[in-house]
Amino acid sequence: MGNLMKSFRDQVAAYMKHTSQVTAGERILIGVSGGVDSVVLLDVLDGLGFGCEVIHINFQLRSSDSDEDEKFVRNLCAQRELKLHVHQAPVRSHAVGTKRSVQMAAREIRYSLFTKTASEQQITSVAVGHHCDDQAESLLINLNRGTGLEGIVGMRPVRCLEASCNLIRPLLAETRDSIRAYAEAQHLEWREDMSNQDEKYLRSRLRTKVMPHLNAEALARSANLVGQWVDQFIVPAITENFDAASEGQSLDITYLEQIPNVLAQRLVIEGLRHWIPQAPADEVTAQRVMALIHMQSGKRVEVGGGAIWRDRNYLAFSDSIDHKPMERSKLFGDSSPVAIPEGQIRLNLSHTKPDNLRGSDEAWLDADRLTVPLTVRNWRPGDRIRPLGMEGTKKVSDLLTDIGVPASKRKDTIVVCSKGEIVWVVGYRLSHTFRIMDATRNYARLYFERN
Repeated sequence: MGNLMKSFRDQVAAYMKHTSQVTAGERILIGVSGGVDSVVLLDVLDGLGFGCEVIHINFQLRSSDSDEDEKFVRNLCAQRELKLHVHQAPVRSHAVGTKRSVQMAAREIRYSLFTKTASEQQITSVAVGHHCDDQAESLLINLNRGTGLEGIVGMRPVRCLEASCNLIRPLLAETRDSIRAYAEAQHLEWREDMSNQDEKYLRSRLRTKVMPHLNAEALARSANLVGQWVDQFIVPAITENFDAASEGQSLDITYLEQIPNVLAQRLVIEGLRHWIPQAPADEVTAQRVMALIHMQSGKRVEVGGGAIWRDRNYLAFSDSIDHKPMERSKLFGDSSPVAIPEGQIRLNLSHTKPDNLRGSDEAWLDADRLTVPLTVRNWRPGDRIRPLGMEGTKKVSDLLTDIGVPASKRKDTIVVCSKGEIVWVVGYRLSHTFRIMDATRNYARLYFERN
């Protein structure tokens, strides 16, 4: 029995090293439900000398059983003198509120709390107990759903939760039987979740009726091989094309039409992941978005609380269903201001040269170079400006990136135009073309009054 325990731990340690999960002695936040997989995960990582903290989420789905699970984990951590983070999560109300299935809502809550807790504790790795059989079951479920490439790849040994935190799966190379054998050899105790045997769930039916006739390790190896191929060849190609096709939070339709449809669809999926992370990033959703290419400008689809619309020759993405580009407004000199989301813009004309030409909320221009009325609108993909002091023009999207405007605020940026040419990116940059010079005799002041 001692050899079994040592061999199992050594295998897990070797797998973690091979897949670059963590380094020796690192602190790890371990998700422990109380089931055999997570209890074994805790025992192994604790035994390998990692600095372990535990997170348990009570989803309140199984009445008193959920509370008993929580009590079990509390006792387990007390016995091992490990720091425990417990969260109560009424998942059913969240599912109703977000129009998600209970399983999807639980998953969203789980990973959100994992990330939040890890960040608060300054821990960079969160470990979960997924194993080889889970990988095989997920592969079959995803194939049945037609989820495409990601479904075939399956779960990764390491996945980024956010910039400073990874999700790791130390047991992904181990089978369900080997995990249970280790638990019994170690005389570990755990909780049984009887819902795992409930055949109303597809995964439960697969586990009890299909998997006994299949080779889980072979299926998992296939997923791993496809994953390596995707990482080395597919991901770089997608990244390169996404960078070329994207501008701000938009994709260039002309570019999408020039590449194979399957690649264009992948770029739309990447757009969903980047700009509407709460939306389903799958082929079905991508096809709905792609249909906008054949519709007139202004048409939109709503997904996952966000929206995508056709803006001239671009597909524009927003993570808010309420976001709509402001209507074009005309701005006349010395008259009523134009309302914009964060305030209003005024135009004043003068024959007197200003004492001070600097200020982010105002722009002084050569009035004789302007054609009034001016147009006030949201910036759009493809917009260009010749920033003050520059020889050539620059994309507004690149300008906003270079000066550090957060991605969440870029979509609300307003521009003022004269006969279609941008004279001011409001609050950020003035056009060189309309600057005040020594020969200027008439002056125009654009002023942004904030709410």
